[in-house]
Amino acid sequence: MTKKKLFDSRRDGEQAASALLDWYDRVRRPFPWRGTTDPYKIWISEVMLQQTQTSRAADYYLRWTGLFPTAEALARAPEEDVLKAWEGLGYYGRARNLLAAAKVIAGTLGGRLPESYEGLLALPGVGPYTAGAVASIAFGLPVPAVDANGKRVFSRLLDLENPVDRSAGEETIREAFALLLSHDRPGDFNQAVMELGATLCLPRSPKCGKCPLSGICRARERGTVLLRPVFSGKEKGETAEGKMIVLLREGKAFLRKRPSRGLWAGFEEFPWEAPPAEPPLPSALSHAEGADFGLIRCSFTRWRITLRVVIVPAQDGMEQNTPGGRWAGGDELASLPLPSGSARVRKMLFRAGLIACPSRRPEAGAE
Repeated sequence: MTKKKLFDSRRDGEQAASALLDWYDRVRRPFPWRGTTDPYKIWISEVMLQQTQTSRAADYYLRWTGLFPTAEALARAPEEDVLKAWEGLGYYGRARNLLAAAKVIAGTLGGRLPESYEGLLALPGVGPYTAGAVASIAFGLPVPAVDANGKRVFSRLLDLENPVDRSAGEETIREAFALLLSHDRPGDFNQAVMELGATLCLPRSPKCGKCPLSGICRARERGTVLLRPVFSGKEKGETAEGKMIVLLREGKAFLRKRPSRGLWAGFEEFPWEAPPAEPPLPSALSHAEGADFGLIRCSFTRWRITLRVVIVPAQDGMEQNTPGGRWAGGDELASLPLPSGSARVRKMLFRAGLIACPSRRPEAGAE
């Protein structure tokens, strides 16, 4: 792609970038990570912002940086503490990758994040977007950081007919992004594009009249704004129903441990089943009778799951054939990182008084 395809002249591109930055300076929202120049904290914020609403990420960011203020502090933390601090954000592989990368940073890089795009990209769990964001915001490198908002903005600027989730569309957007990118303020430019996509260039109700880039937006000129971006055909999500069994005995609840690989690897949870998304429980649990405790809904990969929660007074042998299972009382239960469905049920148990509520808030971080 040449500059002519997006702009009539180099000056037009520079003016568009300047207009975007001027707009950003006036309207940018005061999130806590925008007040720091610490590369570690910028990295944490960018990882949190993936798959998480910005307003929600702010609370987690403040809590996380209080618990783990440096890469060295994070590297020393037990995995259970890291997962507990992440609880409620979902996609727990992000937390495990942060811990693995922190160990690399602390162990071989003197506690400092790499100051190059390639060095950042080599860290566990760091992809092109995160590497670009940290490189530009923390180190001032002129590298694009193209997230979902950026794809939407540039697909409209270009009136791009190619799917943005395919390599050809992604490459076109990245090239156009690089052409417009300010070399004087690359970090602010990347954040300005994200801000534009989050506040004006919205998926269903774009506010084109307020957009600083409306003058170069081909989709607006051609009336195709709501047709962009284009996505490839995706597999539709599937639904399943099942139940979650809460075994109670002497003020404690039974937890099983998930396998070391796969969904929520290594986490403890209340046993549940929802074939074919989740295999049936052992017969003693699956057919246990108890009191209806309501419904919960959760999602993962392509599945949308509805579970009926059943409170069951434990009988001898019910928990057998459940590898890694154990009993946990109120204080311990509150401190454990749990998948979102089990975290919601834990909160319900405390509120109903079925398990003694510990002195600290059990629901901190839970969904």
